[in-house]
Amino acid sequence: MTDYRTYELSKKELQRYYLAAGGGLFCLGMLFYENLLLALLVALLAIPGKRFYKEHLAAKQRQTLAVQFKDLLTSLSAAFSVGRHLTEALVEAAENLRLIYPADAPIIREVDGMLTSLTSGREPEREVLMSFADRSASPDIENFVNMYFICRDTGGDTVKAVRSAASQVLGKIEIRRAMLTATAQKKFEAKLLSGLPPVILLFLRVTSPDYLAVLYGNAYGILVMTAALLVMGLAFLWSTKITDIRV
Repeated sequence: MTDYRTYELSKKELQRYYLAAGGGLFCLGMLFYENLLLALLVALLAIPGKRFYKEHLAAKQRQTLAVQFKDLLTSLSAAFSVGRHLTEALVEAAENLRLIYPADAPIIREVDGMLTSLTSGREPEREVLMSFADRSASPDIENFVNMYFICRDTGGDTVKAVRSAASQVLGKIEIRRAMLTATAQKKFEAKLLSGLPPVILLFLRVTSPDYLAVLYGNAYGILVMTAALLVMGLAFLWSTKITDIRV
């Protein structure tokens, strides 16, 4: 089953990443240094950058699962309200979810995996749900699983607990959407400002090459360009961090 705490790149994804990131960084290095060796060194930054790319993809994967989990809760709530137990409720939920999502959607794969484990008797109910909660790295899913077992073990109102969990998840999704809308312009502005220095540098290289000639082919120019690249990188990371608001 998928571990949503991490993201493993396939061979094709890895090739595309290195082609895009390595190629882009190489062009950036040539623009700033006009030196093949230094440009290759800049391109090598794609290797440690892979970790950040994987974290970004893992976060997107978790966000997709969290949104789809809300629909699972809605289906489970309806099934529990008519007296279904967990396996029956998951069967009905799987049928409903297939009307909304494609067969390869994360929530479809998870529900199918849980049903396989439960119907085959390979794992007990608690292990199946706890495994899902741990792999999801989602506080909402963890809270739901804990709430479900507390209600089941103590004879509490499972239907009410599931509806409460669904309401909380829906509320968080709406808040997250509002925040994404509010910060979308700032994120775009941050990306635009991060890409502006290379554009300006390219413009000057094309229109006034003599103006920047002093910065190429000498140690002083390399230091200045390296400092400029570092400032650009730090500014991009900082702007990304302050606009990454989580709920």
